Amino acid sequence: MANIRNLSAEERVVLDRWLQRNGIQLTYRNAEQLCDALQVARMFNKIHPGLEDLTSYSPCLSLPLNFLNWQIFNHRVLRKLDMGVSMGDLEKLALGCTETVDALLFNLMAKESILKKKED
Repeated sequence: MANIRNLSAEERVVLDRWLQRNGIQLTYRNAEQLCDALQVARMFNKIHPGLEDLTSYSPCLSLPLNFLNWQIFNHRVLRKLDMGVSMGDLEKLALGCTETVDALLFNLMAKESILKKKED
C-alpha cells in the first residue's frame, strides 16, 4: 500500500520538476479538479500510455461519484503498480485534498524510476 503523507519542501520541488518534464502543469485552478480520479487517470495515462482504459470513469462533481471513481482507479491501476491506497486516503482524494494528490503523484514518480531501471 502506498504511503500517503505530506511532502517535504524538497520533495515538492522534485515533484514539480518531474511534472514539468512530463508536460503536466498543476496550478491552484486545476488542483481543485483533481478530486475526480478521471483527471489523475489522464495524467497517469500521459506518463504511462495505455496503462488504463479511461472509459471506465465518468466525469463527476459529486462526492459519492468521485469516491467511486477513486475506488475504480485504486483497483484497476494503483494496485497493479503496487501503489494501492487505503479507503481513508481514497476519501481524502475524493474530497480533493491536494496534499494527498501530491503524495500519490510523488509515489508515481518514484515508481516510474523503478520501472525504468528494470527495463534497462
